Amino acid sequence: MANGFKQLKVCQETVDLLTKTGKTTPTAVQEQAIPALFAGRDVIARAQTGVGKTLAFVIPLLEKINTERNFVQGLIVTPTRELALQVATEIKKLVGERKIGVLTVCGGRDFESQKHKLQGKTHIMVGTPGRLLEHLKKGNTNLGGINYFVLDEVDEMLKQGFEEEIETILGLLPAEHQTMLCSATINKEVNKLGQKLTKNCQVIDITPKQSTGENIQQICIKVNEEHKVDALISLIERYNPYLMLVFCDSKQRAIEVNDALFSKGINVDVLEGDMSQVKRKAVMKAFRKAQLQVLVASDIAARGLDVEGITHVVNFDIPHDPDWYVHRIGRTGRAGREGMAITFYTVEDGRWLKNLETKLGITMERQNLAGKAVARTKKPLTPKRSKKAPKRGRTAVGPNKRGTKYAEASRKQKDKKGNLKGAPKEGKLSLGRGKRRRVQ
Repeated sequence: MANGFKQLKVCQETVDLLTKTGKTTPTAVQEQAIPALFAGRDVIARAQTGVGKTLAFVIPLLEKINTERNFVQGLIVTPTRELALQVATEIKKLVGERKIGVLTVCGGRDFESQKHKLQGKTHIMVGTPGRLLEHLKKGNTNLGGINYFVLDEVDEMLKQGFEEEIETILGLLPAEHQTMLCSATINKEVNKLGQKLTKNCQVIDITPKQSTGENIQQICIKVNEEHKVDALISLIERYNPYLMLVFCDSKQRAIEVNDALFSKGINVDVLEGDMSQVKRKAVMKAFRKAQLQVLVASDIAARGLDVEGITHVVNFDIPHDPDWYVHRIGRTGRAGREGMAITFYTVEDGRWLKNLETKLGITMERQNLAGKAVARTKKPLTPKRSKKAPKRGRTAVGPNKRGTKYAEASRKQKDKKGNLKGAPKEGKLSLGRGKRRRVQ
């Protein structure tokens, strides 16, 4: 809708800044979350990367800041340094002329420098649990003025074991504050935490079907496991992508694929969980500036990764979870641009491909490595039997089996009540129906 953010009662300054960045139409999660947050309600949102969840909580936060008060009023906690830096960057884009201080507090950066900045004018703090608690324990900052609290990528935070840190942070917040929780999935653990952290809560569920972008061409290519790398190289040569993100199912797998591509002279690097923050930052900077053409990563390493201009996403290993499929391909086809998502699958992966298509309600294009359409494999018809199956009853039992004798005797030896003489009563047969064998 035209002027969509204006209709959500977003202030004109923010609307103008959004327009400058090419954002004029709210996404589904923004349409639901922004009015709820403006109304003072808590929000739990299930939303994948690429559906605009960051702006969903940033826009209301900016309008709730009182710049005349020089203390921290908004706190956003993320599971990774990279995501914290990205969120802070998005906030600064929308600050405009407003004198709102934004500070990122995370590991990998000088602690004393952060301490010094915390003494200044900071209204919004974005950080990771560990580094944030370090500053709180040393008395470098406090959370007594917080009225707006966001936990981003909650499921990942719990997966990384940050539940105790979250509990500690919660205990330092004022009793009265507004909360928003964002998560890619809402499982039992997330639900439990949500009940503890929120009240008067609105639950927003942007399902995978809603999140799969219409401007993303979704392709699947059948390959042999041993030829996957060659297939990937073939795709890179054919498409010559501006930026390609390749997903692998493990850190080791990502490293191996990166090494293989590098040996072929491809401008590539890898993003893996154990690399230093300095190295990670350098890799991300090079990828954002298109100094790298291809970035290989695992799901965990790429969590929260947000880079403009990704034209191609390749699922080197097929994801088994529909949510993760949507999470991956959501890195392309943003801001109205077209994108391409390519999924490799082997014969053994067929059931996972079917699972993705069924649960997401999509049909991926079958192609070969040359980009030509491939007909979907049809289920083979069951051949007709030349002979009729044996009927139940007397003819289904061999001549030496008790069934034949019993059937024959039943015509001759019946008492007055119609029961077989000398035979066990019904329900007490030593050889029941289930134990009579049929002729094969």
